[in-house]
Amino acid sequence: MDNILIVAPFKHLAQLAQRVLAEIHIDIPIVVGNDLGGFDTLALNYPDAKIFISRGGSAKALRQKFPDRVVIDIYASFYDVAIGIEALIRRGCRNIGVVTHDNIIGMTSADISFGIEKVTVIPCSNADEIVLAVDHCIKNGADGIVGCVAAVNAAHKHHIQCEYIDSDFFSMRRAIFDAIAVEKTLHNQELMIQQLNSLIDNIEEGIVIFDNKQLPIFFNDEAVKIFENIPKEQWCTKIAKYLDKIHPHPHVITISNRQIIIHTFELRQNADESHYLAIMQEGALIEQSEKAIRLASYAQGLYAKIHFSDLLFVDPIMIDVVELAKKFAKSDSTVLITGATGVGKEGFAQSIHNASYRCNKPFVSVNCASLPQGLIGSELFGYVDGAFTGARQTGKKGLFEMAQGGTIFLDEITEIPLEFQGQFLRVLQEREVMRIGDDKVIPLDIRVICATNKKILPLCATGKFRYDLYYRINVLKLRIPPLKERIGDIVPLFIRFVAAELNCYEEEVVIDKEGRQLLTDYPWPGNVRELKNIAEACSFNGPHIRTSYLRDCFDNNESENESNEDYETLRIPKDASLDTVSSIYIKKLLSIHNIKEVCQISGLSRSSLWRKQNKLFTDKNS
Repeated sequence: MDNILIVAPFKHLAQLAQRVLAEIHIDIPIVVGNDLGGFDTLALNYPDAKIFISRGGSAKALRQKFPDRVVIDIYASFYDVAIGIEALIRRGCRNIGVVTHDNIIGMTSADISFGIEKVTVIPCSNADEIVLAVDHCIKNGADGIVGCVAAVNAAHKHHIQCEYIDSDFFSMRRAIFDAIAVEKTLHNQELMIQQLNSLIDNIEEGIVIFDNKQLPIFFNDEAVKIFENIPKEQWCTKIAKYLDKIHPHPHVITISNRQIIIHTFELRQNADESHYLAIMQEGALIEQSEKAIRLASYAQGLYAKIHFSDLLFVDPIMIDVVELAKKFAKSDSTVLITGATGVGKEGFAQSIHNASYRCNKPFVSVNCASLPQGLIGSELFGYVDGAFTGARQTGKKGLFEMAQGGTIFLDEITEIPLEFQGQFLRVLQEREVMRIGDDKVIPLDIRVICATNKKILPLCATGKFRYDLYYRINVLKLRIPPLKERIGDIVPLFIRFVAAELNCYEEEVVIDKEGRQLLTDYPWPGNVRELKNIAEACSFNGPHIRTSYLRDCFDNNESENESNEDYETLRIPKDASLDTVSSIYIKKLLSIHNIKEVCQISGLSRSSLWRKQNKLFTDKNS
């Protein structure tokens, strides 16, 4: 183990170290301090040694000579001290001084009783103190000294008996094992530092740490690139005002004609001193990263392309609706968009997403009615490998996961089967999802927008939709009015759709007064979607819209609507009485359903329905 070196002050300790190493089968180089002529050659002969094992004064000298290395002390146990004291007692000593370096024995200055003899313990910090301590003991009647090499030499000069405190086998082994443990810790620390330095040098942010004098004491490669040829002493002048006062939010500065985004943080060292951390990144790199994220989302189709600026509206009703939607965009609460089929609910959902802080994150649109009944769970929540027969080997992200950080738009929310509504409710409440076949919970950071063309409370009353789910999604409610309620938008929208089909300017589209009247009088059961289809059909003849062709389009639509059994809109005169409306409704039902079905739909008994039929027949022949 080249990282560890045993420095023995004398050969006897080196021999002890060899015995211990042989028993534990570890190879560590050993040098004898007296053979070195000082420690100057250690760094040259053992450049990899980062941990020294030594004793007493040699250990202290090593710490002073190599402050960046670790020095492990070889201690002497109380048993080792007792052996020396006992040897002197056998030779007749009755007042014994124990004098040694304080890093050899773990004892403080004291007078202790050792049978009938007096023993004075004096730990010392250096060789001079040891000489003085020996003199002190002798002046106080000591007739024997137990201690380190320096203490024994001082005792010899006074011609009194002495014993050397030796370190035993177990003390040496403990020191070696301590050194091995430290070596492992240092090795792990070095690996962590290497990994950290590699990480810091390979990130796109420039990192600089300034001391309390605003001089750089640490920086990575990217910081050098950002400051280019600017001397390090001048770095702080570029960002000085951001170091004087910590700015929690990013700021834009200019360095070498480049825009740099900078964050600054205070690193407090103590009560009177602080360092400062500056994290910088080129604005161009941030733009590239955002572009890459957007391109990845575009490649998957997970993006919203409609903005509020793309919506065309002049009718006061729609102005209020759009303003409300813009306010909703600033919130992160769940939005429920209601409105008839074809009013443009997804367009509003996309606009809300693009006006929110999540605009650069995915926008996942889900038509709940189109999800296969047997695959709803796997599509919404995802699954892991082997979750079921036919599952991908790599597993699959669910739609909620795909929307991570962004918005998920759930159109036709009422079509989610009742058995999945509980799971869906949990996702909304806890903002976490668990893939099918997995036992791990994935936290979600998403915004939820739901849409429906149905009234949900009646569905709740009939048990087709959970009340708790309804109240969870009905936080911010946005009603999109049908086209017949926003008459002022019909003609402008029609003109825009025609211009888009012909790829011409809206000013080139010509429609006369009669044609405009036809557009505003039509009830538009299909709303904006139907209007767009009519515009596409009319654009076939060019930008000059022929009223006759427009009328034919309406006639064809009305004819198709009348033959459609699922068509629910009735043409009712404006001045119709309640009885007239009821009669028209019953007549329509009878043209589609049998007597039993009409009774079920209308809630009428057979006798009541029979009276209604007679009245219809009487009115028809009167």
